[in-house]
Amino acid sequence: MQLTYQKTKKQSTIVYGEILSASIKPEMFQNKHIIIVTNQRYYDRFFEKIQHIFSPQPIDWYVCSNLIYGNNVRELMDILDFLGRFPPNKEYLFIAFGNEGVIQLTGFVQKTTILPGDFWVLPTTLRAFAVAIVEDRFICKQPMEMLLIEKNLPEKIFLDQTIVAGQKDGKLVDLQTFIRIGLVHDYAFLQTLFKNFLNKKQVQGTSFMAFVEQLTTSYQLASKEIEDFGKIFEEAFYLTTNGHFLSENMKRFLGVMLHLFWNLEIIDSSFRIKNFMIWLKHLGFPILFPEQISVAEYLQNVLHLQKKYPQLVVLAEIGTIGREQSMTEKQLIKVMEQYQKMIAEI
Repeated sequence: MQLTYQKTKKQSTIVYGEILSASIKPEMFQNKHIIIVTNQRYYDRFFEKIQHIFSPQPIDWYVCSNLIYGNNVRELMDILDFLGRFPPNKEYLFIAFGNEGVIQLTGFVQKTTILPGDFWVLPTTLRAFAVAIVEDRFICKQPMEMLLIEKNLPEKIFLDQTIVAGQKDGKLVDLQTFIRIGLVHDYAFLQTLFKNFLNKKQVQGTSFMAFVEQLTTSYQLASKEIEDFGKIFEEAFYLTTNGHFLSENMKRFLGVMLHLFWNLEIIDSSFRIKNFMIWLKHLGFPILFPEQISVAEYLQNVLHLQKKYPQLVVLAEIGTIGREQSMTEKQLIKVMEQYQKMIAEI
C-alpha cells in the first residue's frame, strides 16, 4: 500500500504493508552510493537482509548506539568525521534504518552535508515512523534539549511489517503512540484502540499496520500538538535526581499521563479517566510514579521548564484540540495529588 504525505511544501511517499524486498526496486537507487545509518541492535539483526536488498550498489554503514536521543553532538561529530572520506562528486542515498535518534541524525546530516543525495527512512517501529513524518530534524545537547535544527522530510519511507512486528518489546511503545493520537486528536480512534486491545495477548499478537493510515492522517493535520502533548512533564524527568530509574519511553508515557491529568483539571470533561487508567495498567503500562524520584524536586523542575514551554496544549475535550494555556503551581500540585490518589485506588 502507498500513501502520499505532505507538510508545507514538502512531500513524502510512504510504502507499507509489504516486505522491503518487494517495495524497494533496484531502479530506485541505481548509480547511488548508499550510506545506511542504523542502531547497533538493528545492524546485528538485519545486516544481511538489508545488504541483500541494495546489492550490488556500494554500501557503507554507520552504526549508532541504541539510545532514543542518540542524535547528540558527539554522534554528529563522529558521523561527520566518517563522511569526510567520501568524495562530493558522487550521488548518495542516505538511509535511516532504526529508531528516532537515527532518523533525526540522518535527516539532519543529509540536509547539511556537502554530499549530494536523497533521504530515505526504514523505520523499525511505528513510533519511529511517527518521528519520520515530522519535519524537524534536530541535534541535542542533552535529551530533549535542542541545539541545532533543520527541516527535512524523507523522500521515501518504507515500513516493513515483518521488521516492525518483530519488535515485541516495542509493541507497548507503538500502542502508546496511538493512544496519544487518540487523546489529542481523535476520540473515536481511542475507542477503537480500547475495543481492539483488551489484554496483553492482543497487543502482542496484533499487527498495527491497519492503523498506519490513521497515524499518517492525524500527523498531517496535527503533528505539533500531538508531539508537544506531555513534553514538559517528560523533560522534567531528565532534570530530576534518579530520573534514570525510568527508561526513555517510560518518561514519555508518564509525561503524557500527567499532561492529561492537568488537562482534566482545567476543563469540564465526562472522560472516564479511572477506567482509562485501569485499562493501561491491565495492558502493562508503567503507571506508577517511582518511589526513588522526589515528587517535590520533580514538580520544581516542571515549573522551571515553563520558561521553555510557556503555553501548553489544552484539549477542549478528549480527542479535540482546544486552546493553549499556561500552568500554575497550584494546578500542578493538585494534578500530582490526583494522579497518585488514583493510582493508589486502582
